[in-house]
Amino acid sequence: MPRKKKLPELPPIPSKRYFPIREASALCGVKDYVLRFWEKEFSQLRPMKRGSQRAYRAKDILIARRIRELLYGDGYRIDAAREILNKEDREAKAGASAPQLPETSFPGFEGAGTFSQAEIDWEEFDSVVYNLEKIEEFLHN
Repeated sequence: MPRKKKLPELPPIPSKRYFPIREASALCGVKDYVLRFWEKEFSQLRPMKRGSQRAYRAKDILIARRIRELLYGDGYRIDAAREILNKEDREAKAGASAPQLPETSFPGFEGAGTFSQAEIDWEEFDSVVYNLEKIEEFLHN
């Protein structure tokens, strides 16, 4: 059983859409090279790439903080922390089913109320928002 260690408190995450790696590392209490290493080791930590720069979202910061807690606070090894994160990820996906549409009936239409609801791919969504912002910037210049 790993030992628990009291970690220093981290600053609150500002309400920004993206954070450069320096700011993200400060918010997570680790060096920037540690975040880059964790990206290779943990599939959940996937910041967006803006050109050659990493753009961390608030959810990436939370994942990195969880990794820090598991490794530095709880004393788990990387492989054990990876398994814990994978398990938490599976449980979150299983418990976060999309809300169901209300059952309604339409005369002459079989299968009413059985529409499947698409899951939102937040990474793709963020990419679209980023591209729209670039287009807007281009149009205003």
